Amino acid sequence: MSKKLFTLEELSQYLGIRESKISELVDKGVISGYKLAGEYLRFRREQIDAIRSEIEARVTAEDKMVVEKQDAVRGKEKLVLARDREDRSIGTTRERLADFFYFNDFYIFCGILIAALVLVIFRG
Repeated sequence: MSKKLFTLEELSQYLGIRESKISELVDKGVISGYKLAGEYLRFRREQIDAIRSEIEARVTAEDKMVVEKQDAVRGKEKLVLARDREDRSIGTTRERLADFFYFNDFYIFCGILIAALVLVIFRG
């Protein structure tokens, strides 16, 4: 079972709903979202699947995404997703490392800087 969390864009594509409507549902408490680094909203697939019927009941036709305009883009994304599924073991490790460095780059930089300063101070 994959532990990857949906981004707002991925959830929008998964449900076929505009991102603004998803944000509205999060604000109302219909959808549970997790903020990473206080800024990046993420969603668990299991929770979304569990309340999918409630989400669909609250969504109007206006909130659904226009599929015709995005067919070309989605076709490319589906090819990428299919390729990732074939190469899931490498993809998940690569994605985890990319996410780790993306969300922790400030802390890694500060740790290296502090270590360098400690070396300079003690070698003196």
